[in-house]
Amino acid sequence: MYDLLTPEFREDPYPTLRRMRQSDPVHFSPQLNAWLVTRYDDVVTGLAHPAISADRITPRINQFPENSRAQFESLAAMLGAWPLMADPPRHASVRKPVTSALHQRIIRSFRPLVTRTVQEILDGALRDGTMDAVDQLAVPVPLLVVSEIIGVPRDGLDLLKRCAVDIVAFFGTPPATYLPTAAEALRSISQANEFLKEIIERRRRDPRNDMISTLLADPSATTEKVAATCMMMVFAGFETTTNLLGNGLLLLMRHPDQRNVLREQPDLIPAAVEEMLRIESPVQRLSRMATTDLELNGKHIRAGDLVFFLTGAANHDPDIFPDPEKFDIHRNPTSHLAFGDWIHACPGANLARLEAEIVFSELLKRTSSFTRQKEETWHDNLSVRALKELPLKLS
Repeated sequence: MYDLLTPEFREDPYPTLRRMRQSDPVHFSPQLNAWLVTRYDDVVTGLAHPAISADRITPRINQFPENSRAQFESLAAMLGAWPLMADPPRHASVRKPVTSALHQRIIRSFRPLVTRTVQEILDGALRDGTMDAVDQLAVPVPLLVVSEIIGVPRDGLDLLKRCAVDIVAFFGTPPATYLPTAAEALRSISQANEFLKEIIERRRRDPRNDMISTLLADPSATTEKVAATCMMMVFAGFETTTNLLGNGLLLLMRHPDQRNVLREQPDLIPAAVEEMLRIESPVQRLSRMATTDLELNGKHIRAGDLVFFLTGAANHDPDIFPDPEKFDIHRNPTSHLAFGDWIHACPGANLARLEAEIVFSELLKRTSSFTRQKEETWHDNLSVRALKELPLKLS
């Protein structure tokens, strides 16, 4: 009834999600061997439910063939050490240093770096007259910023980027391809882990003003825990913002009337960013696991079941967002779930907003026009809404 693996769904998932939200808002998908929750209120309730765990590794590995599970124990351990996988009471202690590193004052201090980087990229693109907005703008800007926050040299960015991409591929694949994508993720994480361990040991000897040094100030911090937090920061801080930038640019090209308003009224850019996050959410679903049997909107979910909270669908719920398919930069939908909700709401949300506001402000200010050179194509991933490329002609 709901086929989530078709090219049509990949290009435009919202008609299918709308039917699901209307007819079966807590739906068990045999394709994904998981529950899909699509109504806004159910998503908010489920994310805060005491019987719902942030552990999204165990229910996936439990679906692996039994004779393959042992080889991925290290993958489960490395990903399980991430703060975003932690439940209370552990969650508060492991999230605190991340939150401190992303304090609003620190985020504001990155404005000059982001602005300068975006200006340099756009200057080069305007000289050439063309650019791939994904590869040349949406990827390098957040990757550079997150590397500065963590304290990773730029020559390691490609390795960390590949690691993030491979983890996203694992989280966003259907059960039929869990094993090969898990193997790729394990290989990339192991390589990134070794790279980070060398930097962490250098920071033990010579602390600097970066997240690694801040984390090491805690006497209980192990090299493994610090490396895990750094990898999570790259995963969360790079991929989400890259997709926000790419999707936002596409929306501006699809809606020239809204783009023209922003040129005339740049003070609306922050509200426009919120609407971009709502209507083309960079992260489309949040994975969780039921720790005990529970009821959600009349459906019985069993302990150990994998549950996908479809934030992309919830952000199109007409009970919360009237006329939800309309891209309206005056809407300012601050209650959207693009950055999650409850204790696991993204700590880097304001950093992503800052980067997006600067990118769109500079683009609209420094160009008279930008147009697509070809139709957009999307990555085949169920967890994120991510463009493969976005070739532009600029003037």
